[in-house]
Amino acid sequence: MLQIQEKTVVCQTHKALLYLLVRYGNGALPLPLLRTLAVQMRLYPNGQAVNKAVRELREAGVLDRQTWVDNNSDLILARKFALRFLFNKTSQEIATPQRPRTMAPYILQARKVDWLLGAMEKKHLDTLMSVETFMKKHACSLFCRLPMLPAYYRDYAGVLEREKPGNYREQLARLEGEPQTNPGPTLEQLHRRGIYITGITPQKRTIQLVSFPGREMGAERVMDWTIEAHQWAVSLLPYYHTYHYLYALDGPHKEALRAALTATAPDTTATPYRDYRLQGARLSGAVQIGVTDSDFIKKWCGNIRRTGI
Repeated sequence: MLQIQEKTVVCQTHKALLYLLVRYGNGALPLPLLRTLAVQMRLYPNGQAVNKAVRELREAGVLDRQTWVDNNSDLILARKFALRFLFNKTSQEIATPQRPRTMAPYILQARKVDWLLGAMEKKHLDTLMSVETFMKKHACSLFCRLPMLPAYYRDYAGVLEREKPGNYREQLARLEGEPQTNPGPTLEQLHRRGIYITGITPQKRTIQLVSFPGREMGAERVMDWTIEAHQWAVSLLPYYHTYHYLYALDGPHKEALRAALTATAPDTTATPYRDYRLQGARLSGAVQIGVTDSDFIKKWCGNIRRTGI
């Protein structure tokens, strides 16, 4: 184990890699995904250079490695010293990162980064600055952790408070912990349910949402949460249309989601369940739902299929 000064030098050398791991991976990412992200952002010339950086950081006691879901790849985890270095805090000011009991939070975060890689390819983004600029321009909340949401509200006040400033102030106060009587949905509730903002377009009055359902997610819950997300959106941005994109794990998962959403609704002869729910909530034409195969399993999990993912 290196001394603190030596460990700091190693961290300084690979500061950008640590930043990616904490900023986009929330402290943990599969090595193949982290490697791809770092190379795509031109922070390292190739995958071998990223492997070398991870090895040096691990030998310095800054990173850990553990088995990923397919027993064939490694999950890279930031240790306490990485956070101390990035945030310039003492050991007493930074808690040891808590590790979840299951792989589910790691998988969700990896799926977010997979989405980001797809956006980078589509929008021709190839630097860290271009990615950050893209997300800021579109008011993307995908990588906002719950404590960051009050700052998100303040950063995008120009959009969020424009039409209903009273609702905006009330929601911001709720996020900051002040007791309120309004029972309406909040952005925190959306995030806890895995629904994130990827774009707000005032010129077109649209808001784009994304979520990453697991195989156990049924059509009823998808529609419950989609309707709630739209209710949150119009509580601040009335007359906006909501586009909710579901990113499936693979082809069979996509087809299963589509089949569930378009199956004939109960007590009807031909109305798809999705349309039935939107009609019942008087949201026909205001909400659109799309299902996309992200190909996540094949790209990052060795093409395995597990019901727990």
